[in-house]
Amino acid sequence: MTLGESFLSHHIDPYILEHIQMEKEYSQQDDLTLVWSDDVSLTLCFLASLAHHGEYSQEHLLQRYFQWWMNGYMCPTGLCFTPRIHLKKSIDLFGETQAAQALGIEVDIDKKTVDIPSKPAALLRLSPIGYFYSKHSYSKRIEIIKDCTKRMFGRKAPIDVFIAYIELLVNALNGVSKHDILQSIQLKQNSNDLINKIFFDLIDLISNDNNNIEQGLQRALEKKSSQPKECKYLNPFDSDETILLTLYLQIKNN
Repeated sequence: MTLGESFLSHHIDPYILEHIQMEKEYSQQDDLTLVWSDDVSLTLCFLASLAHHGEYSQEHLLQRYFQWWMNGYMCPTGLCFTPRIHLKKSIDLFGETQAAQALGIEVDIDKKTVDIPSKPAALLRLSPIGYFYSKHSYSKRIEIIKDCTKRMFGRKAPIDVFIAYIELLVNALNGVSKHDILQSIQLKQNSNDLINKIFFDLIDLISNDNNNIEQGLQRALEKKSSQPKECKYLNPFDSDETILLTLYLQIKNN
């Protein structure tokens, strides 16, 4: 029996087959399907939640995430591309901890997040905290960053990197000079941690762009990630190189 025959011998929900076919068709329409990545969609979900609810709400944000996953909310095609495993786990964990909290049940987050890495794209997905709370106190931002990272990635997540990026964005939004922004960074470099490495790649772009955004963009495009791709069929806009470019634009466009 061939692999195809084996696949067809099992009952598969027609919805799943239809979804796979839609993704296949969309992937052939360069002007429509890949205009932004899953990470941009999730970032927009967070922004929409903050704007609609008026403040950070775990329950409201979770609803937006599930709308993205199930209904294509904030997707350009109205269809959510099959989420990567770590995204599914992250959203599932968020939902589980939120439900447990509502019922007064304690959840051992550390056991559930041992296999959920915090990818560089997570910096982008949490960036709405910087936009929405740029005029609030530092302690308020820290409170929300810690809650989000704990729920999505566990207590071992590199919270210091998330804080450093959000504060970098806040300083840019508030018109702090490039010199003062760079001087304010106290995070220690760790090339063995991918999210830390991406942050310092960003600092390198900002430091050496000669105050010329085109030069910075060119340098960003020239950087190559040493990380192997999870799957050749993934949305190419979900790459670390694209995330670095997007983070740079977030800082320089303010």
